[in-house]
Amino acid sequence: MIRAVLDVLDKTSRMRLGRSWDDPALEHVLPQVKAGRLEPGLELISQARGDNELRALRVEQLAIAGAAHTEPLGRLAGDNVDGLLWLGAARIEQAWAIRGASYARYVDAERLVRFGEVLSSAAGPLRQVTEALPDDPVPWDRLQWHGIGMQSGRKELDRIWTELTARDPHLYLGHYSRAQALCAKWYGSDEELLTFARSATASARPGDPVTAILPLAHFEIVWSEINETEQPAQNLLEAYFGNSDVADPLIEAADKWRDGNRPHPRALDAAHLFGAAFYFGGHLTRAQRLLTGAGRRMPEILPWSAASPLPGRRYARARRDLGLS
Repeated sequence: MIRAVLDVLDKTSRMRLGRSWDDPALEHVLPQVKAGRLEPGLELISQARGDNELRALRVEQLAIAGAAHTEPLGRLAGDNVDGLLWLGAARIEQAWAIRGASYARYVDAERLVRFGEVLSSAAGPLRQVTEALPDDPVPWDRLQWHGIGMQSGRKELDRIWTELTARDPHLYLGHYSRAQALCAKWYGSDEELLTFARSATASARPGDPVTAILPLAHFEIVWSEINETEQPAQNLLEAYFGNSDVADPLIEAADKWRDGNRPHPRALDAAHLFGAAFYFGGHLTRAQRLLTGAGRRMPEILPWSAASPLPGRRYARARRDLGLS
């Protein structure tokens, strides 16, 4: 959840962190929003009504960009339902930025109090949106992050998930958020997370990158192991993804995605998740095929952060290993 950067060019690796998605209009508007010019962002969110995947992407990214501007965003939003959606999402990002990425035991009391205050203020605008736009799944996706941060409990998070999937059973970001809630560090377990990811893959339509929730689940599990051991991350990743019990279902899931022809704004994200899993597992031809199209655009957290605290450099090295640089 923690996004420390927004489209940062890693000068040592020349990789663009935080750009594993495709939306030229959003790419054009984000620098304006980051500089405090908010109206174009609101227009983009409004234009995306009816396209759940695009709307979810735009709300997520504009929330990151607008997290430093929540007061003027509140004035701009007024009673505008799309503005309220953006405001609630931006307050969630603002709260998590205050808290930081560390486990709660490493966060000082003052920051935790401020985190809770800001996060609490996100609920009202989002709930207004759920009432005004009863068919919109996007506010329910953002409420998942609110519930995780507020420690609302598994029962409430299950209720939110039911509401979300009733509106869109395949929303990529919705599944990504749910996977976080089911991690062992929050409200689930490794086995429950994998069961969820396998179910998402089985029910996915051909061509839908929601199948990439399966490699995401595996990266969450192995990343947790990496953080708890002194063994080299590379060794753990190679052993984990080299296991045929892990690799074979990933191959099936990737083929199901690639066999379809369904344009999707998060296809780059899926390419990184599958490509990195195959790279670490030794399936280099598959990794090469997937990562060729990813170019220098990459997520800023998983999958490459599992291998290194400098994910841009690690991805650049993978591209060299695969003959892509």
